[in-house]
Amino acid sequence: MTAPARDPLARHATLARVERVLDASGLSEPDRVPVLTLAARTPDAHQWRRFLASALLLLGAGLALSGIVSFFAFNWAALGRFAKLGLIAAGIAAAASLAARRPDTLPSRVLLFAASVLTGALLAVYGQTYQTGADPWGLFAAWAVLILPWTIAATFTPLWLLWLALVDLAYGLYVAQVIASPTWAVSLLLGLLAVHVLALMAWELQHLRTPPWLADTWAPRIVMAATMLPLLGPAVVRIMWLQGAATLGSVSLASLTFLVIAAGGFYTLARRDTFMLTLAAACVMAIVTTAVARVLMETLNLGLLGLMLITAFIVLEVTLVVSWLRRQSRGEAA
Repeated sequence: MTAPARDPLARHATLARVERVLDASGLSEPDRVPVLTLAARTPDAHQWRRFLASALLLLGAGLALSGIVSFFAFNWAALGRFAKLGLIAAGIAAAASLAARRPDTLPSRVLLFAASVLTGALLAVYGQTYQTGADPWGLFAAWAVLILPWTIAATFTPLWLLWLALVDLAYGLYVAQVIASPTWAVSLLLGLLAVHVLALMAWELQHLRTPPWLADTWAPRIVMAATMLPLLGPAVVRIMWLQGAATLGSVSLASLTFLVIAAGGFYTLARRDTFMLTLAAACVMAIVTTAVARVLMETLNLGLLGLMLITAFIVLEVTLVVSWLRRQSRGEAA
């Protein structure tokens, strides 16, 4: 796989790239100082105000949504069914209408996020009021389906993560309540793995656009961490106790191996991402260290010598991984 062609002018102006340009230009040290000072300058008052306004907007939206949910929980008995449904529906309509006025701004995206959360509250209130008897997984599935158009229209990373979390919850509850087979844990693991891999592939494909719909690189990192870390526990248990958690541990180990190889290849050749590579390397270190510790302590029964050898092996692992990640980081900055 070769790296996709990118416009050099579209790259972020990191300090490392600026220094490389200055080295290639042959500027003298006095001429380099103003350039480096400008490149490494701290945000001005306007930028700080804009950051604080955005942060306080997100915080205020979260507190307002929490207050709405708490209001209905506290006044549940005092409100009639039409008052409950009417108030939430009015809130959804108001948030969506205000968001439609200036759809490309951050406040509009936050309003659509609020409308999406209130949609779930409306479904929950309707189910509790009329006692529909539907399974909880159906609530989250309907919630995800209803807010999907807003999720696509908003191009807002937190809203995409909310939608993905709803899909995870709907599938997890479906497996637990409907399938309920002895191998439900394996079915849950493989299903969530498929959902997250498809989500990562979709994010990377849209990231190839200029400009991309979603540019926040922290989102796929959260998804990758939420995919790899749950697999790591059963995989480590499977290595430590070969007779314990046989099916779940074997599937987790195989899935984690697939993810590590895929992530290492993609984020080395196609798009450099040091965080992804660090996460993959950490999983490899955990698996390899567990296997080595089992051989030294159980198979060879070396006791204290085995502990010393494990410590030395961990130090060697960390040294090699940090050296490799530094080389990858320099390649990412280039």
